Amino acid sequence: MRENTSTPHGTHATPIARHLLFQTTDIDEARERVGSVFCCHNIAYAGRRRQLSCRQNFVSMGRLALSYITYGEDVEIDAGEPGGWFMVHSIDRSSCEMRVGGRDLVAAPGMDVISSATLGLKMKWAAASAQLVLKVERPALEQHLASLLNDSARYPIEFLPDPATGAGRDPGYRRLLDFITAEAEQDDTFFRSQRGGRHLEETIMTMLLTGFPNNYSAALAAPVSPAAPRHVRLAEDFMAAHMGDAISVGDVAAAAGVSIRTLFEGFRHFRGTTPMAALRAMRLEAVRGELLVAAGRATSVTDIALKWGFINLGRFAEAYRKRYGELPSQTLRRVS
Repeated sequence: MRENTSTPHGTHATPIARHLLFQTTDIDEARERVGSVFCCHNIAYAGRRRQLSCRQNFVSMGRLALSYITYGEDVEIDAGEPGGWFMVHSIDRSSCEMRVGGRDLVAAPGMDVISSATLGLKMKWAAASAQLVLKVERPALEQHLASLLNDSARYPIEFLPDPATGAGRDPGYRRLLDFITAEAEQDDTFFRSQRGGRHLEETIMTMLLTGFPNNYSAALAAPVSPAAPRHVRLAEDFMAAHMGDAISVGDVAAAAGVSIRTLFEGFRHFRGTTPMAALRAMRLEAVRGELLVAAGRATSVTDIALKWGFINLGRFAEAYRKRYGELPSQTLRRVS
């Protein structure tokens, strides 16, 4: 039997009710218990009231996990960068103000917002807010991406929430989530077997990578091609080793042992981009990685950008903003 809980809007069936993890009125216990299955985070009251009524239902499904959580009070949560997990926040009741990376949005009931392992996450939950959160292991999603691309991932997966609609474009995700939630209440579900669980994982991860905008969306939308040939991989290895140097496309072609025309054809066909655009993406990722660990160090955006080969700082800042949703100076201020 599924438990029913009463809300201001009437009777509401609590998802995965048979999988109660804990309930508490103590904010420190809530931080510890939620953090034990998600990630370390800070939590504080966001209003004058101090009447927490936190409840979390939780079920593990191999490399995935499903959680239903409500705090019963206005709270602010700073999760930092989750690191090892991606999380899809499906808003069930009320609203939640969210800042994912550099993007701010107000998540309303019916919205699905995905947060990334390498992007900062802050949330302000309204007292009546409740979320069904799907958690996906970072290594599992990265491995699945590599299988879809038929190649290794060159930089971290970062999802790009749309402030107007959340991150999801495919209504099929919510239908799949409803199915998974219902199956989690059953003892005799196919998905409790090893083979069935792996099939479920792959279906969900494919839907996330193709249905939620991310920095690999263009590559995933391109026609499936065989593994990249040796000269493309050699070019990428050369660029990775010389990101901070003033190298030209001719230098890259020479290192790969092919003509410039063959190099361009290889990147167009197997990477959906150009060699220099791929180099720029590598450099941006290197800059971001250094900015994110710059806390307490005497450094500047200019120094880091020049170190990684960016000469035109205006173009660099715009390219960074388009990729990460914030200016490099904002990233540095956030971690300082």
